[in-house]
Amino acid sequence: MSENFIRDLNEYFSKKYTNYDRISSMPSYESVTIAMVLKNRNRIEEGEIVSNEMRKIFYQPRAEQVLQELKERYVDNNFTYSVRIAPKGQRFRALLRVRGLSGAVIAKVIRSYGEDPAAMAQRLSVSEEIWKNVLRSFYIPEKVLLYRLILLLGMRQDDVTSVMQACGAYFDTEDARDVVVRYLIDYRVFNREMMDAAFDEFHIRRFL
Repeated sequence: MSENFIRDLNEYFSKKYTNYDRISSMPSYESVTIAMVLKNRNRIEEGEIVSNEMRKIFYQPRAEQVLQELKERYVDNNFTYSVRIAPKGQRFRALLRVRGLSGAVIAKVIRSYGEDPAAMAQRLSVSEEIWKNVLRSFYIPEKVLLYRLILLLGMRQDDVTSVMQACGAYFDTEDARDVVVRYLIDYRVFNREMMDAAFDEFHIRRFL
């Protein structure tokens, strides 16, 4: 495992994570002003952007300590079912075999990686019946199932965007799990040991 992996992940997380309520509740948190962030740069032209950036861990005077405290106190209470039932309109269109629905997009992307879409259920830890209905577009995968699929296949960014959009999902930068998963995708870290280390570092439940 790369010696710099966790360090790089920490820096990425510090720049991307936007849950200010959680960040500001850490014992080492200090208020940061626009002047402290901009220093000698143009405060008028860049101030509006920086007003949001300065809330992030990266700009904290003791950023490493704030991040460590956040990790120690973080509780992964995310819970969703693997799938949700597709809206009635989508299920009707699926019966008519309309193209471009979530199941078709997922199947097309899976095939592009040399895999058989119908054979993925066991690897994704879902029942054959549930997965069949996902591919039929009767069910829509929730984010944990999507992330499992994305990381298992080592998807490219354009394919990640396609399946996320097809399923009405998005990355939430206020969610530590989403930020860590986004790091793995952005930097193409699909080694199982490294992925497990990333989840463990932030006390996030492994889902692979």
